[in-house]
Amino acid sequence: MPHFDDHSPLQRSRALARAKAAALRHLTTRARSVDEVSRRLALRYAPDVVQEVISGLREQGYLNDSAFAEAWRQHRERSSPRGERLMRQELLRLGVEKEVVNEALTGLDACGNAYRAAQRFAQKHKTSDYPQFRRRLWGFLYRRGFDPTVSGNTIRRLWRELSDPLDRAVDPHTDEQ
Repeated sequence: MPHFDDHSPLQRSRALARAKAAALRHLTTRARSVDEVSRRLALRYAPDVVQEVISGLREQGYLNDSAFAEAWRQHRERSSPRGERLMRQELLRLGVEKEVVNEALTGLDACGNAYRAAQRFAQKHKTSDYPQFRRRLWGFLYRRGFDPTVSGNTIRRLWRELSDPLDRAVDPHTDEQ
């Protein structure tokens, strides 16, 4: 990979423009972490070009790991709910720093996410055999990163709802009489 010591200011300027354009194209499909964009640019550009482009994109607000991690969490909660364990692994794998991940996952509604994730699966795998229902749903929730307590509560709730249709819309925690 060439370094700028060997090239003219014009070549440096062109390399920076190409690298920035590549980074922006990479960002058009979805938000990315700083590490994702850096790794992508490092495949074709010199480290000093990558560093300068990343710095510029950060200053312009195109790259922000805190905003990225929060958006990732919200997307997961809406479209494909996951447990904290799996979301943490995904964000760390995407190069987001541990402290940023911790901040983004603060206040995560694990019970609500587990319930939303398991509803459709439970409907499709409805059976009169509770042990079989529990085993299938347990594996489903485990693969999506939910902890055992949350999974157990979700399974019991869905079993009650599927067994007694009148139990579905009743919230036992309300004080209405």
